[in-house]
Amino acid sequence: MATGVSRHAGALHALQAIAEAFACDGDLAATIEAFAHETAHPRGAVLWPLADRDETTLIMAGSAQEVAYGQDGSVLQLMILGQGDLYGSLMGADESGAAQTEAVSEGRGAHFTTASLVRLMDSYSAVARAINRQLASRLEALRRRMVESTLLSVSGRISAELLRRSAFSPDRTIRPMPVMSELALSVRSTRETVSRTISQLEKRGLVRRVEGGLQVVAPHRLQEIVY
Repeated sequence: MATGVSRHAGALHALQAIAEAFACDGDLAATIEAFAHETAHPRGAVLWPLADRDETTLIMAGSAQEVAYGQDGSVLQLMILGQGDLYGSLMGADESGAAQTEAVSEGRGAHFTTASLVRLMDSYSAVARAINRQLASRLEALRRRMVESTLLSVSGRISAELLRRSAFSPDRTIRPMPVMSELALSVRSTRETVSRTISQLEKRGLVRRVEGGLQVVAPHRLQEIVY
């Protein structure tokens, strides 16, 4: 009985995640789900590209990042992804091997073949609009990162990233607690610099550590540090 209840809860969660990602009702969410197969992945797994897989994946739970690697071993974070975001073929993914999508945490994904997702886009305007929104959001995120990396100081980039991540929570709390090495990668700095900057922001009362996360206490004051 417990297993059946758990499976039912999981199915409801999947439908809700799909409905939210594609801004559609339950009936269409069920139709979309029928075209997907869901899998779990561990932290650190390479999610894309995968050999002989032409697909686009919806993140159902967990977080991921798109990163590019230089020949000298340098790493550039291109995008942070969370629940409701898509990655893969239709998201302009680089299949050359220079860039890849990696799991930042344990999670689950709903995988769609390119053919099936294109069919859904042709048949349902909600799906096409969702794909367009995500592509536009990616372009804006890349533009913003280019501007920030060129014009902002390290402390400004860290402050901007904290403001961006905290904006997803009503109480401005980033959960789970940011991993300093991952945060450093996203702002093109070092773990030591990020840790030192956050400690300074804590002393100034702009952020504080809370159970399970980091809360931005004074967003307006933090915004002043960005530029």
